[in-house]
Amino acid sequence: MKIDWKPSDFQVPATLSETIYQALKKAVIDGELKPGQRLQEKEIAALFNTSSTPVREAFFRLAAEKYLVISARKEVLVQDTTHEEVRELYEMVRALDIPAMRKALLAITDDDIRELREMTKELGRLHDAKDHERYLEQNLRIHGRIWSSCGSAALCETLNELMAKIAIYRRKRDFAPYSDPASFEKSFRDHVEIFRLIEARDMAGLEKLIEVHWGEEFIGDKEHAPVK
Repeated sequence: MKIDWKPSDFQVPATLSETIYQALKKAVIDGELKPGQRLQEKEIAALFNTSSTPVREAFFRLAAEKYLVISARKEVLVQDTTHEEVRELYEMVRALDIPAMRKALLAITDDDIRELREMTKELGRLHDAKDHERYLEQNLRIHGRIWSSCGSAALCETLNELMAKIAIYRRKRDFAPYSDPASFEKSFRDHVEIFRLIEARDMAGLEKLIEVHWGEEFIGDKEHAPVK
């Protein structure tokens, strides 16, 4: 197993199990560990110069969070997310984005508005250049910036966690985001409108828009039906 990180890359938290958990989770999210890849308890233990116990604890925790799967034969595999599971993840994002937006509108400052305006202008530049990959990255940065303004660390962390799991699927499928022109245009129109509604502090309008906003980049996934 080749992994491009080492234990010293991570700040040592309270327990070794936590260090292993953080390292493996990052490797899955970053694509260094691939969906369906088998993990060997002894190899991970040797990598961290430890016994099997903290590795097993990290495995169980990651399995509970659906980053790993422990089979009936005790094999440990990186989670291979299905399209239907991604659909469910998007439903969760959509449901949580509304309270996050509501909290953000109560706390958002003029400086936040100015930053979001510039971020939306950059999104427009990437849209005009038809740079789909960087457009998607900027799109997600905007959502992350809004969530960071909501004042709830738990809510923001949960949303970012959901998006990380969606990114694993996106990377596995290796499809071009927003390859469908209509979905690309709709996404940009949505973001222009999101900024306008935030600036106007119009939560009713935002709630209606959020209900139909999420999942456009998956319309280009030819093998499956689009995520609505």
